[in-house]
Amino acid sequence: MARGLNRVFLIGALAAPPDMRYTPGGLAVLDLTLAGQDYLESGGQGREVPWYHRVRLLGRQAEMWGDTLKKGQLLFVEGRLEYRQWEREGEKRSELQVRGEFVDPLEPRGRETQEDARSQPRLRHALNQVLLMGNLTRDPDLRYTPQGTAVARLGLAVNERRRGQGGEEERTHFIEVQAWRELAEWAGELRRGDGLLVIGRLVNDSWTGSNGERRFQTRVEALRLEQPTRGPAQAGGSGSQDAPKARPAQTGGVDIDDGLEDFPPEEDLPF
Repeated sequence: MARGLNRVFLIGALAAPPDMRYTPGGLAVLDLTLAGQDYLESGGQGREVPWYHRVRLLGRQAEMWGDTLKKGQLLFVEGRLEYRQWEREGEKRSELQVRGEFVDPLEPRGRETQEDARSQPRLRHALNQVLLMGNLTRDPDLRYTPQGTAVARLGLAVNERRRGQGGEEERTHFIEVQAWRELAEWAGELRRGDGLLVIGRLVNDSWTGSNGERRFQTRVEALRLEQPTRGPAQAGGSGSQDAPKARPAQTGGVDIDDGLEDFPPEEDLPF
C-alpha cells in the first residue's frame, strides 16, 4: 500500500460572503467559496479556465474567521480532500470536499481580479494544486474522444491516519482522477493496486443524469503522474524482494477544447 498523501493548496478570491452555521451538537461550520482562473496550455495553445471551490472550516477555526473574512478578499488555503458517502432514497451518493486546515488572507497588491456574470470576483493567475499518493482501486478506463484525444479515468484510494476523540483513526478517501493525451495513454498501462503519485488541479463536473436530475462531481485533473518504486512487499522496508523498477515520471496537459461532454463522469464512485 502506497504511503498516503493528501494535500490541497488554493489561492483565490472569496466569491461570496462566508456561510456560517452550527450543527445541532454546537459545532461551528464555515463554508467559503473561493474563485480563481487557471492558465492551461496544450498543443501550443492556452486559455484561462475559471474555477469555484467550496472550502469547509470547522470548530474554533470556523469561529475565528466567520466574522473576519469578506467577499472579494484574497485567501491562501491549505487543506485536504475529504470523501464522504451516504444513502438517499435507496441510492448511494458521495461527495468530495476541501477541508481547510490553514487559512491566511493575502495582500491584494499586484493581484488582478475580474467579475463574472453574477458579479462574483475571480482571481487571475490563481493557485489550484493537489498532491495525492495512494493506490488504484480499479484498472484505468482509457478511451478516446471522437476527435481522437486519449482520456483516462482512474480511481485512487488514499489512506490517512488522524487523531480523533477515540484515539488514532484510519480513513480511506476515494478520489477520481482524470488524465489527457500522452499522460492518459501512460496511465492506461497501470493496473489495480498500483501505487501512484498525482500532481494536478481540482475541478468540478456537472451533468444531467438519466433521471433528469442535475449531478455534480469533484475530481482531480492530473498534470503529472509518478509511479512509486516501493510496492506492497516493500512498504515496510523489510521485504527481501528487489523493488520493482519504476516507470519514468510523466507530465501532460489537459484538453483545452473541453472534450468533457464526450466523456461524462460516472454517477457513482466505487464503494
